[in-house]
Amino acid sequence: MRIKMRKSIFTLVALAMMAMGCSTSEGNEPNTAPTPPPAATPTDTTVIEAGSDARPNWVAPNANYYEQNMQVYLTLQDKLQPYISENDMVCAKIDGEVRGVAVPRLDEGDWLISLFIFSNGAAPIQLSYYCDKLHRIFTTDWATFDAAVPPTGEGGIYLLKFVE
Repeated sequence: MRIKMRKSIFTLVALAMMAMGCSTSEGNEPNTAPTPPPAATPTDTTVIEAGSDARPNWVAPNANYYEQNMQVYLTLQDKLQPYISENDMVCAKIDGEVRGVAVPRLDEGDWLISLFIFSNGAAPIQLSYYCDKLHRIFTTDWATFDAAVPPTGEGGIYLLKFVE
């Protein structure tokens, strides 16, 4: 039984190879190029163009200079997920001054960012994300610092949107 099966498989492979070598054109007609597949439709996984931003030298502030702090957990939107690495950085700025720096970490298959932000009072926070794979810095106006209001987000994690 095994020998018959092997002969059948061998015969099918030989026929397939012969069929690939055959051509319906006669003699001098050139072979036509195969039709290319249709262009891909853009989706949420559309490639984001790389940039030329150098890795920033954001340095975490000295917490002793500030009266208040808040800790927030962040994650990046789906469009940026394929580009996240441990070489990335997130920076919180208030009035153009660095008030918090963190790096993403992989936690049970999800990239999370635990960011401490320091301030002496209520003020607007701007967040920047440096993506090492893309060599780009993305920036967004985020929220107002208020140590009296506990940070919330879905499940306690804020979803950051940097690209549309």
